[in-house]
Amino acid sequence: MKKFNLLIAAFIFFTTAVNAQYYYVPYQNAGINPGGLNSDGEFPFAAGLDPSWTVVQGPSVTPVWSPLVTLPFAFNFNGAPVTQCKVSNSGVLTFNTSAVTVPGFLTATLPNANVPDNSVCVLGIRGTQTNDNVVSKTFGVAPNRQFWCMFSSFSTSNASVWTYWSIVLEESTNNIYIVDQRHNFNINVSAGIQLNATTAFPIVGSPTLNPIAGTDATPVDNSYYQYIYGTQVAIQSKLSSIILDKYLIVPGQVFIEGSVLNLGATPITNMDIKYESNGTVYTSSISGLNVISNTSYSFIHNTPLSIPVAAAYPVKIWVDVIGDADHSDDTLNAVVTGLSFQTTKRVLIEEATGTWCGWCPRGAVYTEQIDTVHLGSAIVVAVHNSDPMTDAVYDGAMNNPNLIGGYPSGLVDRVDLDVDPTNFGASYINRINDVSPADVGVSAYFNSVSRQVDVVVSATFAAELTGNYRLNAILVEDNVIGTNAGYNQANYYSFQTNNQPLVGAGHNWQTETDPVPFSSMVYNFVGRNIMGGFDGQAGSVPSTVTSGTTYSYTFSTTIPVTWNANNMRVIGMLQDADLSSVLNVNRGAYGITTSVNELISDAFSMSMYPNPASQFTQLEVNLKNSSKYIIEMFDMLGKTVYSQQFNGSTGKNVLNIPLNGLDAGMYLVKVNVNGSVLTSRLIVK
Repeated sequence: MKKFNLLIAAFIFFTTAVNAQYYYVPYQNAGINPGGLNSDGEFPFAAGLDPSWTVVQGPSVTPVWSPLVTLPFAFNFNGAPVTQCKVSNSGVLTFNTSAVTVPGFLTATLPNANVPDNSVCVLGIRGTQTNDNVVSKTFGVAPNRQFWCMFSSFSTSNASVWTYWSIVLEESTNNIYIVDQRHNFNINVSAGIQLNATTAFPIVGSPTLNPIAGTDATPVDNSYYQYIYGTQVAIQSKLSSIILDKYLIVPGQVFIEGSVLNLGATPITNMDIKYESNGTVYTSSISGLNVISNTSYSFIHNTPLSIPVAAAYPVKIWVDVIGDADHSDDTLNAVVTGLSFQTTKRVLIEEATGTWCGWCPRGAVYTEQIDTVHLGSAIVVAVHNSDPMTDAVYDGAMNNPNLIGGYPSGLVDRVDLDVDPTNFGASYINRINDVSPADVGVSAYFNSVSRQVDVVVSATFAAELTGNYRLNAILVEDNVIGTNAGYNQANYYSFQTNNQPLVGAGHNWQTETDPVPFSSMVYNFVGRNIMGGFDGQAGSVPSTVTSGTTYSYTFSTTIPVTWNANNMRVIGMLQDADLSSVLNVNRGAYGITTSVNELISDAFSMSMYPNPASQFTQLEVNLKNSSKYIIEMFDMLGKTVYSQQFNGSTGKNVLNIPLNGLDAGMYLVKVNVNGSVLTSRLIVK
């Protein structure tokens, strides 16, 4: 089973200045922004890209101050109220609103004479290029809001660097955070708080502090530094992380592991690690320790948690240290869910692409590669933008700066965001090890005359769960060949010789023209229709599900004559709407042209109408000779839901089969005439 962390352990350091007004706690590799309020993507915030952020100061080739910014809530800096600030394109936020001199673009030791009093700094970055903006946004609700000031897409003295940092002010606590968000190269900065020309609280490593975050455009690789006004207490412990299996085949046991941080000035010598499950508290007492200030202790509780049945088990874990000055950070909660069977996990990869995008041939190469290497377990959809293959609903949701930063890019299970196609393989490896609480099935019924396709998606749960789960269906077409210039593929790799060869998807892109004419292009994995909307079909799964139960939903649409049903597949998926993630996915057989109109055997023929149906369906059995016959109907688990014997006469025998009380989904209708059997699919909606 895959392990998961509720909160990554943070190594902690406190400034040691006597009577210091501020100390800080670094949360390195936190994998989350402070408080978890900001989950927005980290992208170049050019004007209009994301209107929820406000551009405070645009790029300038020289250091400049922004206009004054009024804070959205009451805030105290160094114990005194402040209402306004201003920000420079050189990485400084100051509450000294009368300051004139602007700090330069170079890193410098704090305190520094060029930095105004009462400032928060990330010196060494510069906003000089087109997309380099200082942007702001307020997150949360009163009295627990955060005001974010992001240095978006900044560079350094090396113009090829891009770097993202934020300074965050927090309501009520008056905490200040410096957030290390995203970078493409290792750089040096000087970060910290400066009160005046003689007093500052720099982060250790400044003025050559190296960022920790990588290139990911989400908080998953973020670190941050929490500045707290006041002095360090003598005794304070913090349960910083717990590690345990999220899912477990029952019956089973799981050991609870974690880390405790010493936030106090004196060593911790004794602690109790406790957890509560089903009303019983289990204690692991640990003595003879010497956990000094600013260090952590890793533990394994000596009593494993037992999971006897397929259900969700909430667990509360806490640390108990005598004299702890603050119990608010002693406790973490988790849920371990028992599974009645091992599910089969598959991974959904959604690639944002377009014929206008000159770098998108890279996406075609790597989606083909991952589909080939991980056939059947990596399920690919190419979501087209602003070209003849665009699905407005799918593209409208996908083209979101919180999801992707540009083209080509992609989502992997909608957990890994803004993934470059070259990283699809690595992201797949991470996600295929996730455990899904349900298996997903998908099948389709296509009427070649009306061109209506009915897709039945099912989820068979291995656990009892409560949540906002939704089913969804996607129609995907392969071998799409264009008919006009809108299908010409832009190709910025044309005749490039300074890169690694880009070969795949039927082309050596470096020897092709720009654009590649539509007559030479074949597009695969084209997302034609996301039938339940991007977030899935509301109400398709009940809020509480039962272990071992299958829940189904039927999606219906009419496909245009320009789409080739022989080249289409259906994809079914189970989504967690609260987490905006994909829990599991499956893909149907190639082609959806299995039209069932009239079935014929030597002894009889049969047909049904309507199909899909809701209240009843009319079954016509055309007998060549008078005979008894049996009609049976089964659900997809093989359970008989209807069975009746009739005395039939030669010719047409028309029967109404009631469907009241049947759940929506696909059923098999079997007619047996003296051992001659025909079976047809029926969709109940």
